[in-house]
Amino acid sequence: MPIDVAGKAKGFLLKPSATFRATKEESLSSAFQYYVILLVVFSVVTFVVYALVFTSIPAVMSGRLPEGFGAELSIYIAFFLFMVRFYGVFLTGLVYHVFVLLFGGTQGAARTIRTLMYASTPAIILGWIPIIAAVGDVWTFILFIIGIRENQDMPLGRAVLVAILPLILSLISTGLIVLAVSTLYRARLHALMGI
Repeated sequence: MPIDVAGKAKGFLLKPSATFRATKEESLSSAFQYYVILLVVFSVVTFVVYALVFTSIPAVMSGRLPEGFGAELSIYIAFFLFMVRFYGVFLTGLVYHVFVLLFGGTQGAARTIRTLMYASTPAIILGWIPIIAAVGDVWTFILFIIGIRENQDMPLGRAVLVAILPLILSLISTGLIVLAVSTLYRARLHALMGI
C-alpha cells in the first residue's frame, strides 16, 4: 500500500494530535518509509541549495578554487546530513525512550522512535532554509511532546519532561566538555609560555 506522504505531512503540521492518534497503531516500518521519503527529498533540495550557494562564492567564481568544488562540497554536506538523520533518529529515539520509561511510559521503544520520525516532519521540510530551519526544529520539539503524549498515553507534563530533560542534560554535558577542554588548553598555553 503506497504511503500518502503529503497527506501525512499536512496532518502532522496542521492537526498533530488527530494525526498522531490516527497513526498510533502503524508499524515502525511504515513510519520509517515515510521518514526516508522526506529525508531523500530534503537531501536533494539541500544539495541544490548548497550547490547554488557554493558556486557563487567569489573564490569559486574567480577560479581560486577548482571547478566543481561547490557541487562536490554540496554532495558531501547533503550526504552527511542524510546519514546523521538516517541513523540519528534511532539513537535519539532510544535515548528519549529511556526517559519515557522513567516517567511511566509503557508502550515500547518502537512507538517512541516512530513518534520521533513523524515529529521530525517540520525539521525536515524546513531544514534546508538557513534561518527558518530553527522554526522547524522548535515545531518538531512541540510535535514530539504532542506525539509522546498521544503514543505513550502520558499526561502532558510528563511528556514535556521526557522531551526537555535529555535536552538539558546534553547541554550541561556539552558545557562541561567545552569547559574541560578550554581549561586544559589554557593550562597547556600557560605551561608553554612559562606563565
